[in-house]
Amino acid sequence: MLSCRDIAAKASDHLDRKLTFSQSVSYGFHLLMCGYCREFVRHLRTTIELAPHLAEQNQLGDDEAARIAQRALEQTEDTQGPQ
Repeated sequence: MLSCRDIAAKASDHLDRKLTFSQSVSYGFHLLMCGYCREFVRHLRTTIELAPHLAEQNQLGDDEAARIAQRALEQTEDTQGPQ
């Protein structure tokens, strides 16, 4: 039987359906018996599904990026003092 460490190591392959039939059966059996690993795989699946949506929502426009860069330069100049 697979250990919890094995389940964590192969979780991405499981979700991508890259396991062989025998690996998949062993993996599924472990998930039936272990609530902690079921929860881990469920959280990983949710993270994978949500990550692309978060990236889309948090993209900066050109104006925002320019303002941030300008502010960073100003703060750098302020901390360096007169030269």
